Amino acid sequence: MPEESFFRGRATVKSLLVTDQPGNRSEVCARITSVRGELAVLTDGSIPIRHLSYVELLPGMVRGNHFHKKRHEFFYLISGELTLTMAEISTGEQAVMQMRAGDLAYITPEIAHALNPTSQGHAVEFAAESFDLSDVFPHRLV
Repeated sequence: MPEESFFRGRATVKSLLVTDQPGNRSEVCARITSVRGELAVLTDGSIPIRHLSYVELLPGMVRGNHFHKKRHEFFYLISGELTLTMAEISTGEQAVMQMRAGDLAYITPEIAHALNPTSQGHAVEFAAESFDLSDVFPHRLV
């Protein structure tokens, strides 16, 4: 899927390029396949990563339903499928996106988000900002 943009670029979802070319590829972030298995390059190194977490996804067990005022989050779906529901806090505008393995979402501050797995799966979440519980604001979407 080509990159989809929401809320004037404040949230994006894209499928990473799948290639067997580790050195000769058009995009830095990509899923590199080989007989040894897959290697997913999730960032081009332009942002520091101060938070990294593994997320187990279970069908019907919604994750998120909150927003942040400071945090810029990336969410990479390793396996499974989910529905990503987002809302811009200032306008109330909503967007819904289906994510599949290999998709990478980027969510900026003041965008509420909820992840609703439709199948069992695994993901990683990372951010330039350290985790701060005082920057988690409940906002029910699903």
